[in-house]
Amino acid sequence: MLKPLCGLLFLAVLGCNTSQKSNNETVADSTAVDSVASTVPKKDSLSVYLPDIKASLPEAQTVEVKDDPVFFKAKSYKAIPLLTVLDQFLPAYKSLDIKQTQIVFECEDGYNPSMVLEKVLSKKAYLALSDVDAPKGQDWINPKKGDHEMKIAPFYIVYTDVPAKDVTFKWPYNLVRISLSATSEELAVLFPKDDDTQVKGFELFKVNCLTCHSLNKVGGKMGPELNYPKSVTEYWQVDQIKHFVKAPTSFRNECKMPAITHLTDKELDEIVSYLKYMSKHKV
Repeated sequence: MLKPLCGLLFLAVLGCNTSQKSNNETVADSTAVDSVASTVPKKDSLSVYLPDIKASLPEAQTVEVKDDPVFFKAKSYKAIPLLTVLDQFLPAYKSLDIKQTQIVFECEDGYNPSMVLEKVLSKKAYLALSDVDAPKGQDWINPKKGDHEMKIAPFYIVYTDVPAKDVTFKWPYNLVRISLSATSEELAVLFPKDDDTQVKGFELFKVNCLTCHSLNKVGGKMGPELNYPKSVTEYWQVDQIKHFVKAPTSFRNECKMPAITHLTDKELDEIVSYLKYMSKHKV
């Protein structure tokens, strides 16, 4: 971090030019500089904590989403192009190979989806700051999922040109951090290097499961870790795993996991096969 260095430089200049200042004034000025430094990421940073930069974000515009997959209807938001956010606060992305870079969205509730940066930048992605339809004095409407209220604040990633049914695009809400990481680094411990027959299951798991569940400590934290120290295939019967994925609430009361209905039985078999493979490749 630059904060300690900024403070030292500031005090050095202060000592040369304004030695007559009182100790109280010097401490106040140093604190002010430290405060600014803490909210501005370094130009070569690969991570930004969004609440820290909220006051520095450019003016938001109104964008319309025709089919929002969280609210299941058309919605309007006050939002900033995600590319603008990257340009201003994560400019280091320009020196990266966007085909080999993952953009990772970290949410307060443990949801931790990631996508290839090139894929995100190929669409009109926005960082939504508030819901236009929210009641006066509020920034967001929190939809309900059964008896559970979903917290959308503080930020939400939306697209104006991606259909809700395209599950390869992630719409993370409750978002607090955006990070960039090399694809090879993030997925090295998960890729089935010695068994080509498991690659399909790996790809399906990466797109459909890794956002909420970790595997070998890589991935989301909303759901349980599925491989370490024990693989889910070691304590659940295979057919029960598949049934649970299709209808989680039939197994657990107030389960936050949504029913996965877009995957075929064959695709679920591919994922389970991959999980069995990974049970023999733990960290």
